[in-house]
Amino acid sequence: MAVTALTGHGDPDVRDLLPATVSPDRIALVGLHEWTDDDFPHIAAWGIQSFSPDQLRTSTGPLLDWLGATGCSRVAVHFDVDTIDSNEVGLGLGFVPGGLTSSAVRRIVAGIDQAADVVGLTIAEFVPRQVMHLQQILKGFPLLQDG
Repeated sequence: MAVTALTGHGDPDVRDLLPATVSPDRIALVGLHEWTDDDFPHIAAWGIQSFSPDQLRTSTGPLLDWLGATGCSRVAVHFDVDTIDSNEVGLGLGFVPGGLTSSAVRRIVAGIDQAADVVGLTIAEFVPRQVMHLQQILKGFPLLQDG
């Protein structure tokens, strides 16, 4: 997990490539809705804050309160698309119901943007299964072939 390296833990060869690390108490994991205790064993031990979808389903307040308490004025947002409830749309590696709605994610990111200067944004885990499957179906169709 990238968070492991960013917090100064994990593989020393990876850590040595980083120009700096981030204190774990300045990291929040938001929207995790499928994980087991052994997936992220160090979250509590390292002091990483986590917010489940249920905690943010109707209000961004708990996250913004935490952010304000950190004193951080600049924030990087890493958005794993699989935090979106797969009953709304299947975007990520697995189809797991119970995540955040896309409107909740927009609300959360807008709240963060109002509370701090967003200086970084990454989007990860998108797997265009339907596009890949359609490409396989269309392979060899007339008028769609190269050359």
